[in-house]
Amino acid sequence: MPMWGDPISWILWTVLLFLMMWLGPKIMLTSLLSSLEKEIKEMENKASETERKVLHSIVKRPSKEIRRRFSRFLDFFSIYPVDLDPYGIVKKLDHIVKNSEEKIKSFVKQLAPSSTPEKEMDYKAALSATMATRQIAKIMRHYLEVAKKYKVLQIAWLVQMQVPMAKEIQNAVSKAAEAFIKEIPIGDSIGPLIAAMLIDGKPEIYREEEFVVGKTKIAGREVYVAKALGPGGTTGYPGKFLKKFLKKKKITRIITLDAALKFEGEKTGSVAEGVGVAIGGIGVERFEIEEEATKRNIRLDAIVVKQSNEEAIIPMKKEIAKSVDEVIERVREIVESCDRKEKILIIGVGNTCGVGNTRKEAEKVLKEIRRKRQQ
Repeated sequence: MPMWGDPISWILWTVLLFLMMWLGPKIMLTSLLSSLEKEIKEMENKASETERKVLHSIVKRPSKEIRRRFSRFLDFFSIYPVDLDPYGIVKKLDHIVKNSEEKIKSFVKQLAPSSTPEKEMDYKAALSATMATRQIAKIMRHYLEVAKKYKVLQIAWLVQMQVPMAKEIQNAVSKAAEAFIKEIPIGDSIGPLIAAMLIDGKPEIYREEEFVVGKTKIAGREVYVAKALGPGGTTGYPGKFLKKFLKKKKITRIITLDAALKFEGEKTGSVAEGVGVAIGGIGVERFEIEEEATKRNIRLDAIVVKQSNEEAIIPMKKEIAKSVDEVIERVREIVESCDRKEKILIIGVGNTCGVGNTRKEAEKVLKEIRRKRQQ
């Protein structure tokens, strides 16, 4: 007799089917949550390890009170201003950013009162990166706890899909924190590195704007070159620097050099050229440069070096460093194509961590990157 013809077998199979329909998702959810718990615990341990390394780099032997204050400060946040009425939003953003940076600088000074201005920049950047590693772990923990609370398999699947990307970003940010502490150039330092390669002699320092500007000759013409004040970990304030600089010098063309996000499949270190202001961030500095350029009818050229988000914040890869010569050649081509009467300013945009302010210092950095790659 066929199996389905047996009433007892039919009942058993039906009961088994309903049990699997009911128990299957629960078993799968329990297994998935257990696996995610291990993954996110690793992320939390990574955040704690980064916190410990950064704190011990700033304060050699931190007391229990300092550790408590440091841990508490890592939950620091900035609230985005109201933008229901967009008029004046850039000034509001600029005000919030200034307040935020002053708060972090103040805390760094409390931890390391005898540190140099350059080291303060490094510590500030490292502290920001450490905050990011903790925030990523907290976000992933939040979604895991939501999946546990409501026992929804679909939410657990969504968390599982995000974990690899979140871990990759967290690892990159952790490496960035270490790079800032040790003053190692990161991928985003490519703009300042190229600018430093073009600066002849000792540049003029704009301390308040954390920027420097020098002169060089390209294609037989004198041009100005500017970058963030190195080698501390800072991007400076290019918009505010430009406002002050344009009061002293007449400029008719600005060439910005920066890192740019590549598409998957694009080659790391590939170079692209366009127009506009190549500068990332929340937009305040770019707005200020665009405002000045529009008001004074200054032409805007941009050259970017392609890299991923992760490559931009980890120690600079050889492929990115190799783009220096090509970018300088493209700058030369732009300068040669300009009218002889034009006054040109080149701005190397990005975090100048580990990159000094002269050609000699930049050559030393490039040599070090090549040497480490060969090891």
